[in-house]
Amino acid sequence: MTQITIKSYKYPNVPYIEYSGELLEETSHYWFVKCPENNILKHHIKNKELTYKEASLHFFSKYHGYTVSIAINEQMAPISMFCNISTPCTFKDGHITYTDIDIDYVKSSDGQWFIKNSDTYIENSRQFHYPIQLTNFAVVSLQELKNNIADGIFPFDVSNFSSIEKYSAHKK
Repeated sequence: MTQITIKSYKYPNVPYIEYSGELLEETSHYWFVKCPENNILKHHIKNKELTYKEASLHFFSKYHGYTVSIAINEQMAPISMFCNISTPCTFKDGHITYTDIDIDYVKSSDGQWFIKNSDTYIENSRQFHYPIQLTNFAVVSLQELKNNIADGIFPFDVSNFSSIEKYSAHKK
């Protein structure tokens, strides 16, 4: 499998989070990455390294305005989901990159979805003068994310990801 680095930025082009994982799958619409348990995330703004304790899967869309991080157990079943509203992702020279647009959509332990960091989005949009196009894109992307969750669009329709890992391991 191919080792890659994920780099997220805050608007306009400020390094934010960086971590590595293995590319499980690439389609014409997305990249799907697996990170091991105890993976190290570099938080550039806070100048810290954080350890993500659970193994995780990450969905990076080439067209949609969101990313999805899925903590998984040993059987590859989802434990939790965390979605970032973002620009579509790009891939170049072994790096997936995107701009995080502050708003997060998170699935709670009881299965309910809620918006997180909308206050950060409002503060940053004022401070950094987000262009109206970025603001509109964020609002539309959040609604599209909600619709895709409700409609069970991948990766939201999967209760166990082991078949993807097995399929990808044989794709080399």
